[in-house]
Amino acid sequence: MALQLDLPKFESRNAQVVGISSDFLPASAAWSEKMGLTFPLLSDVSRKTLEAYDFLETDPSDRLYRYARRGYVIIDRAGIVRYKKILDKPSDLVADDELLKELDKLSDSDKPK
Repeated sequence: MALQLDLPKFESRNAQVVGISSDFLPASAAWSEKMGLTFPLLSDVSRKTLEAYDFLETDPSDRLYRYARRGYVIIDRAGIVRYKKILDKPSDLVADDELLKELDKLSDSDKPK
């Protein structure tokens, strides 16, 4: 929800916020609507994107076995990952200020010297 509240701050830095869920599209859409999200929430039921960014936990001893871990990634215009953080607990969050600082670092490095 914090990302939604701070969405104008991300947009002012020319960033596109996107969420990825391992839920089926109807479930993701319903949750997105209920939470009032205006940024895209994509469905990755196959978990290929989650796996590509190491956001997928595959623990045979866990009853869920293949589940998404909460993670944050900033990808630049060239498609290069510039920031990635994976959290151990699903209830943990990265503060928006941390993400905004990372975006500011990117924009500072793009400025001519």
